[in-house]
This record gives sequence, C-alpha cells and structure tokens, in this order.
Amino acid sequence: MLLRADRVLLCLLVGLAFDAMAQPQPQKSATDLPCDAFTRDSEGEWVAKRDIMVPGPSGMVQLKAGMPVDDDLQERLDAQCK
Repeated sequence: MLLRADRVLLCLLVGLAFDAMAQPQPQKSATDLPCDAFTRDSEGEWVAKRDIMVPGPSGMVQLKAGMPVDDDLQERLDAQCK
C-alpha cells in the first residue's frame, strides 16, 4: 500500500508528465516561407526555384520556377532566409 507521501509524489509526477505533453510545440507561422524554394540570382534578387504558392496581399499567389519575387516578398525573404 502506498503511503500518503508516495501517492502525492506519484500524482505530482503524473501531473508534470501530462503538463509536458500538453505544451504547444513551436509551429511554423502561416507567413513563414520555405527558404529552400528560393535562390538569389546573379544580381542578388530572390527568384523562385520551383513552382510555389505564396501569400500575397489579396490571397495566395502562384510563382513559377524562375520568376523573380516582388519587393514585399524580397524583404520577407531577406529577413527570414539569411
């Protein structure tokens, strides 16, 4: 039979285990861009390496492989993909 202190300790450990499992995991933001989908051209501008959908001002926009990205996306890639 467990002593009272043992039961309290067991409850505490079980509670900590459940708390650790319930912690939210870091997730990519919806605005994060896949850096591996872009490269810089000879002039240092970001260009799509493959066809990709990216968030734009009015919804998702498809970029085709080889397309340069707009100024807003250039800045976001500069900040995120160092």
